[in-house]
Amino acid sequence: MKSNNTVDHELNVTSLSVLQTDVAQSDTSNEYTRSEKRTCVIFVSSVIILIAIIIIIILTIIAKETPIIKKSVTTTTTRTTEVLFNVTMTVTEDYPSWNQYGISISIGMILRSVKGITVDDDDHETIYFADSSANCIVRRRSNVAKGEVIAGGNGRGNKSNQLHAPTHTVIDKAKNSIIICDSGNRRVVRWSLQNSSDQQIIASNVTCTDIAIDRDGAIYISDHEQCVVTRWKEGESRGKVVAGGNGKGRGLDQLHYPTYLAVDQDYSVYVSDSNNNRVMKWLKNAKEGIVVAGGRGSGAHMKELNGPKGIFVDQRSNVYVVDSLNHRVMRWSDRSRDIWIVVGGYGDGRASHQLFAPEDISIDRQGNLYVIDDGNRRIQKFEFEP
Repeated sequence: MKSNNTVDHELNVTSLSVLQTDVAQSDTSNEYTRSEKRTCVIFVSSVIILIAIIIIIILTIIAKETPIIKKSVTTTTTRTTEVLFNVTMTVTEDYPSWNQYGISISIGMILRSVKGITVDDDDHETIYFADSSANCIVRRRSNVAKGEVIAGGNGRGNKSNQLHAPTHTVIDKAKNSIIICDSGNRRVVRWSLQNSSDQQIIASNVTCTDIAIDRDGAIYISDHEQCVVTRWKEGESRGKVVAGGNGKGRGLDQLHYPTYLAVDQDYSVYVSDSNNNRVMKWLKNAKEGIVVAGGRGSGAHMKELNGPKGIFVDQRSNVYVVDSLNHRVMRWSDRSRDIWIVVGGYGDGRASHQLFAPEDISIDRQGNLYVIDDGNRRIQKFEFEP
């Protein structure tokens, strides 16, 4: 028979075993709970990180507004993105390009000081240009190996068959004639393409640098001395001021040595405001111009010009300008406001991809670019790459 002490000892051992078992079970339960909590925390953290990544990707896509670059000049699209009721307009524009290695056009004569150039698309890409030092206007047809003098070339003078340092010519298809900026004689003359002895003085006492013609046949003249552009309609004895005319200066209603100009289908006038290193656009009947290129002082930055000269405006109102002292041709997009170098920009030189103090440009119907490379005394053709 067991003593009371023995019984008590066995009860204590049994109680201790039960207690240890309960503690072990409690520890196991706590460990399981902690494991569940860790799993839950990891899961929630993963979900939060995934959501954050998705939000970043979505915001990146929404915020992305980089133009899509293509080699074409015909397609322009507009994409609209709406975020929290704020509308962002992104202009997507095709970017044209040209072969960067120019082809020298054979003229068959020594070029001295070549100025303005015009391309006649209706006559197999015939080009017309002024040779200021030779006092003549030259025409060169694409199917002929050499150019021909069609106006002047009879020495310097003011007779009906003479010119004095002409700087530009444009074609008047309606009258089968060319209009010449006869700068040295301070006049603008009309020269018949049928009868070389048939000339007419359109304007006198003008220090003409460039001329342009609109779709109605009105003539526009840039006068660098008076810092003004005037429009002359047939039968008028006095031109109407359409740009500048408020003295020499940097104001939006002023010009400082305007040189080349262009007129678009809406009768807006674009002027190379050379000494202000900018290109100005004057809407029809406007009292002030709009700076569409340059105007940040002289320099070689993408948004700067240095002595701008020749100018061409295409049907989409994109502006091509000769950045003469930077030896390059630039293009300003009217829609996207993008700016880039079309040709040149490799320093002055004679290599086929270089220009040296270029003077003027023109573009034919196929998009080919013609550059008067005055410093190299040559005419370069840069072929369009569709």
